[in-house]
Amino acid sequence: MAFVIFDTEYTSWKGCQEHGWHGKHKREIVQIAAIKVSNDLRVLDTFNVLCKPNINPILSDYFIKLTGITNQQIQHKGISFQKAYKKFQKFVGNSKCLSHGYGGRWDDACDGAIILENLKMYKMQIDSDIEYHNIAAWLIPEYKKIRLRKHPKNSGHIAKTLHMDDKIKNLGIDEHNALYDSYSILMGIKYFRKDLNSLLKKL
Repeated sequence: MAFVIFDTEYTSWKGCQEHGWHGKHKREIVQIAAIKVSNDLRVLDTFNVLCKPNINPILSDYFIKLTGITNQQIQHKGISFQKAYKKFQKFVGNSKCLSHGYGGRWDDACDGAIILENLKMYKMQIDSDIEYHNIAAWLIPEYKKIRLRKHPKNSGHIAKTLHMDDKIKNLGIDEHNALYDSYSILMGIKYFRKDLNSLLKKL
């Protein structure tokens, strides 16, 4: 059975990560990207959608510099989170979803928790049975096996740390773009594919 690797980008400002999102500084999803992957790690399909935030419709300079996503792109290509989520549900289907949250447990929702947060924010009915898991819980023991001193803390840095980023340079995007970050996670899984069965058993 295929599984889905996904990532999100959401509104942010300088210092929000360290101090939390206060007041009107909400974590509104701006991008959802995903790849559907076969058990032999072939990419079967891709998903990449931009969302128009409502509470803070103008993206911060900090966010633009971090992600490369601009206000012009959001205006021309963005759709509502409500529509984006329904498209994401359809893309996922019955597949299990993997995202990355360094230091978390396998059963942590990670970016799935951000999606659930947005469902509540937009007062949408949470009727999804999507099953979210944290791939970092599988990757960290693999890093230790090869005695990797400095573990990649965010998903987009996995491919670069393992020197697999040359395989995804043709995407024309970089770290902190949700599609790049999804492929970066896949590169990490491919790097440790000799232990792939231990991951597939979890799925």
